[in-house]
Amino acid sequence: MYKASLGTSVKLTTFFVIGLLSLLGLMLMSFFFISLLNNEFEKKNIMMPIITLALFAIIYYAFSERILGYELTNEGIKILKKNNSEFIKKESIIEIKPIDYKDIRFSIRTFGIGGIFSLSGSFKNKKYGEMTWYITRKDQLLMIVTSKQQYVISPDESELFLEKTLESLK
Repeated sequence: MYKASLGTSVKLTTFFVIGLLSLLGLMLMSFFFISLLNNEFEKKNIMMPIITLALFAIIYYAFSERILGYELTNEGIKILKKNNSEFIKKESIIEIKPIDYKDIRFSIRTFGIGGIFSLSGSFKNKKYGEMTWYITRKDQLLMIVTSKQQYVISPDESELFLEKTLESLK
């Protein structure tokens, strides 16, 4: 398995967003309990714990979708996540190449997670069009071009991963 460690920007984004959402959730729960203790409870106050649960559900979803690594198999490339995995079939791979982050810097996220534990989901830009990202860092990017779509990954040992993948495609 080729690990996918977190880059600096993903670490900072994760720390900031998790801290902010946790603080917001704790504040909402504090206000809820204060309203219960002061006998000032109103029906609308029930939204505070519901919103808190929704915030923690968002955090859990991002955590469960985080990228752990990439695995080369005889059938293709497996993208390992916390709770599941994605698979790119060997037969569908047309090309795999290194790319620079500057080429995808101004991509628009159309669906996915934008920096909490990873950058993953559907993105689009002028140079490459629609892409699916499974990255945790921005400095060692590889693009996998298939017959149907493009994937961007970021294994820690990207040069070795590229070399082994090209060997297995022959």
